[in-house]
Amino acid sequence: MSVLGIDIGVYVGGQRDDAAFKRMTVAIERTGAELAHIGRYVYPKLIPIFEAAAEKQFDAEGGGPGGAWSPLSPTYAEWKAKRYPGAPILEATGRLRAALTESMSPFAEREYSDTDFAFGTRNVPYASFHQVGTDRMVARPFFDFGGETERAIAAEGNEALREAARASGLEEFAEVTP
Repeated sequence: MSVLGIDIGVYVGGQRDDAAFKRMTVAIERTGAELAHIGRYVYPKLIPIFEAAAEKQFDAEGGGPGGAWSPLSPTYAEWKAKRYPGAPILEATGRLRAALTESMSPFAEREYSDTDFAFGTRNVPYASFHQVGTDRMVARPFFDFGGETERAIAAEGNEALREAARASGLEEFAEVTP
């Protein structure tokens, strides 16, 4: 019979520290519990990232990876100029822009839980038509974010993991790096 033994422990100054080992195992268990609720750490951080990215899209009238938004048709441009003089593309009433760039707007949808995240519009029924287009209207996607937004999301995700580790007590035992 062959036996392989493995001893896992925490050693401080060359001496086994069973109390530290117990704290570490509890912290690891707590970290698992915190990661099960990672949304409470990540999702609040995503809201300002999406709002800033949408603000850039509206300011540039597109410009994400999909490029600039298509110009308005001549007929619609004439109609819009009479009713909403000077209003940029996708901003006739301002509801859509407010919904996507201002959390406190009555048209903004911002909901999250430990596992779910909703960012979008409320009572702006035409929003999805602009995002994906229709058979009579070209798409002008306001959710068209590039690498800068993706990097910001990744950075905030890493920070959320660090926060979860700190909340669980694991930070005492290991540095969490991106």
